[in-house]
Amino acid sequence: MSSSAVQPPLSSDSDSDTSSPSSSSTHHRHADLSSSIFQSYLSHSSYPHNDRNQDLIKIQSFLTSSRSGALSCLICLERIKPTDPTWSCSSSCFALFHLLCIQSWANQSINLAASRASLRAAVVPDENSLVWPCPKCRVEYRKTQTPKNYFCFCGKVQDPPRDPWVLPHSCGEICGRSLKYDCGHFCLLLCHPGPCPACPKLVRNKCFCRKSEDVKRCGFKNFSCNGVCKKLLECGVHRCGEICHDGSCLPCKEKGTYKCQCGKVETTRECCERDFRCDNACNRMLGCGRHVCERGCHEGDCGDCPLQGKMTCPCGKRAYEGMACDVAVPLCGATCEKMLSCRFHRCSERCHRGPCIQTCRNVVTKSCRCGSLKKQVPCYQELTCERKCQKVRDCGRHACKRRCCDGDCPPCS
Repeated sequence: MSSSAVQPPLSSDSDSDTSSPSSSSTHHRHADLSSSIFQSYLSHSSYPHNDRNQDLIKIQSFLTSSRSGALSCLICLERIKPTDPTWSCSSSCFALFHLLCIQSWANQSINLAASRASLRAAVVPDENSLVWPCPKCRVEYRKTQTPKNYFCFCGKVQDPPRDPWVLPHSCGEICGRSLKYDCGHFCLLLCHPGPCPACPKLVRNKCFCRKSEDVKRCGFKNFSCNGVCKKLLECGVHRCGEICHDGSCLPCKEKGTYKCQCGKVETTRECCERDFRCDNACNRMLGCGRHVCERGCHEGDCGDCPLQGKMTCPCGKRAYEGMACDVAVPLCGATCEKMLSCRFHRCSERCHRGPCIQTCRNVVTKSCRCGSLKKQVPCYQELTCERKCQKVRDCGRHACKRRCCDGDCPPCS
């Protein structure tokens, strides 16, 4: 008795839309089986609705499109055949592209970015700073991440062989990629397009407030017990009255009567705002008995009188010992020489009280922004010329035309 060998279904890479009734019925049976499997998984996995849409439904859509040959490259808009080398965005959208198309896209994007950067800065940009975006989700990849070879969806097999029993562009082995949230488990689906679903393993975990424990799917092990949180708040006095929640507790909102830091003002405030300052000056008597504290509302001791002890003249060149804190320090008569606001020259006035002059009038030789004019002007004065910049803007067509341009030409609008 001989058994007939099971032959794989014949496949074709042509773009013909015609198919035999048997292949059509087989496709429908596969689609029905896939739908039933996913529906069963969804109904027993306790997935939140939004995550279900983001993960499993996306995977099912990718599988259906790959099996039916409905995937198209968004760059050339041609159908992706089962034998075409491909690349998929693994960061966000998981869209599939022809390998040659994405290589051309990446190189053109990098060359354009490099030319724009060189026009703006007049220097060759660092290659590590050049990036190219995914054509669909615009996630940026570095130049070194430009794909060079054709890999299966899970990335383990280079140039995966065409197998009529295996999904196109898949190696047919277990995916094995790390699942979301770094739970320590790996994807057990066969090599597949799209994102990996959340981890379905059952684990025991505590709720956010740590009072209740339950068995949950690993991908959704963090849960709320719907009880009152009752964690001790930052104030160290009151406890959280919110429903069991993720993250830090809200600031304490308990009302109470509190005093400001200097103790002069008493008011009713929320506990989280109990440490506050009033608008009054401290005015407490300092240790010298002659002066009062001129600081604003503050806590703690006011400290020693700042006018006691060793004092200097306003320019700081001469020191005086043992002077009473209520005696004005005499001027030394020397040149002030404090640094002016220009940060280049010093004050030429004699030792004086109060701030130094703000406008430095020392005559210096300056260059304009574009470097075409040099002239002696007061230090505080900015020097500009009337020359119009002739550099080409980043559009590559129009000149800058800005007066006395510093070389950083604005983008073409």
